[in-house]
Amino acid sequence: MGSIKAKTHLQKLGFSDTDKKSPQHDKIQTWVYRNIKTILEETFMKNNPHPYEVSVGKWEHTVIHESGNYKMVVGFVDIKVDIHGKFFIKDSKEHESLTKTLFIEIKTQIPSLGELIRQMRAYQAFGDRFTSYMVISPDDQFETILNEQGFWFYKYKDPNLLF
Repeated sequence: MGSIKAKTHLQKLGFSDTDKKSPQHDKIQTWVYRNIKTILEETFMKNNPHPYEVSVGKWEHTVIHESGNYKMVVGFVDIKVDIHGKFFIKDSKEHESLTKTLFIEIKTQIPSLGELIRQMRAYQAFGDRFTSYMVISPDDQFETILNEQGFWFYKYKDPNLLF
C-alpha cells in the first residue's frame, strides 16, 4: 500500500500535524471556541479601550494562496476569529473602525519550536496586515520567544484540573 499524498502546501514541506488527531486537541479547541472573549480580553484586546464584537469563525479554516487562476491550499488554521471594532492606527494616536482577523493554532505540546514557527510563518506569508496569529497551548516553555517573534501566546489551563 502506497503512502498518502500530501494535500496541503505545509504537508508537502514536511509538516505533519499529528496533534489534530488527539482528543486533547479537540478538548482545547472546543474550550477556546467557547471562551474566545475571555482569551481576547486577556491578550489581543487587553489594552484596547473600545467596545468590539467577535465573530468566531470557522474551525479548520483553509488558508489558500491564490495567484491568477492558480489556487493552493497552504494549510488549515484551527480557529479563525474576526474582531470588529476600533483599533489604533500604527504610528498614530488615531483609531480606525475595521475588522481584524486572528488565526489561532492550538498545540497540546510544543516538541519543536522551530517547526511551530515555520508553520506560523507559512500562514503569515499568505495573510494581510489585518491578520494576527496566536498559539494556544498548555505548554508555555516558549511563550517569550513566540511573543518576541510576533505571535500572541495564551496558556491553556484545563478547567477540570483547577479545583
